[in-house]
Amino acid sequence: MTMPITPQNLFENVTKFVEDSRSLIANGSSVEMAGIDRQVQSLCSHILALSLEEREKYADLLQSLLTELQALSEDLIKQREAMVHEIRYLSSHKKANIAYKTADGKAPLTDDEGN
Repeated sequence: MTMPITPQNLFENVTKFVEDSRSLIANGSSVEMAGIDRQVQSLCSHILALSLEEREKYADLLQSLLTELQALSEDLIKQREAMVHEIRYLSSHKKANIAYKTADGKAPLTDDEGN
């Protein structure tokens, strides 16, 4: 038996997704964001289909969800920046290792054509 799709269920699903994603990012894991846009769009569509009185009941929840989505966005940006830094560091580290090996005579010297 499946649960009916209601704005409340959609809020719970999106909120859980955001909380889980932020937790994974905080633990250094990557997250898959595919589908969150459809979930939020579905939520908004369901709310827009309600009467004005019913929609007003969800105003605070929508504002809270927006705040959480913005925080998730900031977490993703920080994670991306950290990954970029790590990639640059690894690249520099690899270049330094090759330079040290070459200077120590442990790596063969090559010309521009690899000879």
